[in-house]
Amino acid sequence: MVGLHRDVDYRQVVTDLPDKPVALPYELRTEMTWIDFSHPVNPLGCPRAIVQAMHTALVDGEIAFSPDRDGHALCDAIAGRLGMATDRILTGTSPFELIRAAAQVFMPGMVGIMSPCPPEYALAIENAGHRYVCLSNTRSFATVDAYTARDEAGQLDGAVLANPAYPTSRLLSSATLIHYLETCSWVIVDESNIELSFGGESVLPLVEEYPNLVVIRTPSVTYGMPGVPIAYLAAHPRTVRRIRALYDGGSISMFSEVLAKTLVAQGAYIDETHEFLDKEIPWMQCMLSLVPGISIYPAEGNFVLCEFSLADGMRLGVSCAEELIIRLQLAGFLVRPLKGTPGLASDEFFCVSVKLRNENQRLIDAMRSILNG
Repeated sequence: MVGLHRDVDYRQVVTDLPDKPVALPYELRTEMTWIDFSHPVNPLGCPRAIVQAMHTALVDGEIAFSPDRDGHALCDAIAGRLGMATDRILTGTSPFELIRAAAQVFMPGMVGIMSPCPPEYALAIENAGHRYVCLSNTRSFATVDAYTARDEAGQLDGAVLANPAYPTSRLLSSATLIHYLETCSWVIVDESNIELSFGGESVLPLVEEYPNLVVIRTPSVTYGMPGVPIAYLAAHPRTVRRIRALYDGGSISMFSEVLAKTLVAQGAYIDETHEFLDKEIPWMQCMLSLVPGISIYPAEGNFVLCEFSLADGMRLGVSCAEELIIRLQLAGFLVRPLKGTPGLASDEFFCVSVKLRNENQRLIDAMRSILNG
C-alpha cells in the first residue's frame, strides 16, 4: 500500500512547478481578468468586517508601529476561540514557516511525509536538519496507515501530514493520526484548509492528549485573504516554549494584531462558508466528472484533484493536461498544474479549487468548449 520515494528532489520540484504562471507580478494581476482556480481560499471572499478593520488600521496609523514579535494579541484571541490556554499557541505567517520552526526543535532523524503534497513540506523538513521519505498510498489517496509505513520505511522519528491534504483533497482520520502519534516521536498536521472542507473534523482536540502533536492552521486561507499571511500552531506548552526559543517572529506583521479580535468574531461567516461548501463541493465534483476526458478523485476539501485521460477512440480538442491548462489560461481561467509532482502516477493531473457557482459554471463551460473542439 505504501510507495517510498527516497530519491525525490523536492528542491527541483519547487523550481519546476508550476509550469504555467499562477502568481503574476502585481502590476499584471491588476490588469488581468483571469478567474483564479489555482489557490484554495475561501470562495466567499474576505469578510467586510475584516476589510474594514484593515482600512481603519491604515487610516488610524496603526501600521506605523512595530508588531509584537510574540503575537500576544493574536495568541490570546485564537486561544479564546479554541478554548485553549494561550501558552499552547504560537503565531506566524505561513504553514511552511511554522513546519520548519516546529521540526527544528526535535532531534534530527527520518521524517515521513505523506505525498503527494506541497513541495514546501520537504523543504521545511530539510531546512530543519532532518532527512525525509515520501509515503504514498498505492491504492488510493487516503493517508497510508502508520504501521504499514513503518514496515516499509523503517522506524520514523517524525511525520508531516495534512487534514485535508493538498492536492488530493482527502481528510485525515483521527484513528490514522493516533497511530502515527503512537509510533513517531512527533507529528505535524497542516490544517490550513480544514475550515473549508466537506464535513471535516479538526484534530486540534488531540493536542490536549498528545504532547507530541503540532497542529498548524492558516486564517489567511479561511478568511479569503492570502495577501495578508497569518498562520498559527497549537501544541503542548513545553513544545511551544521550545519553538519560541528558536523563533524570532520577525516575519509577523502588524495586521496580525489589528485583526486579532475581528478574526475570531466571524462565526456567522464560517457557518455561511460551511453551508455553501457542503453543497458546492459535491456539485463541482459532479460537473467536472461529466466533462469528457476528465477523471476526478473524491474531494473532501474545497479543491478537486483531476486527471486528463483519453479513452480508446476518444477525440478531443486537446491531447494532454498541459495543453488544456494553457487553453484555459487563454480563456481567462487559472488552474493548478501538477506535472512532475511526486506521488502522482503521471503528468496529466491538475487541481481545481471551488469558487462561487457562477464562476464554477463558467470554468465548466470553458472546459467543455475546449475539449469538444
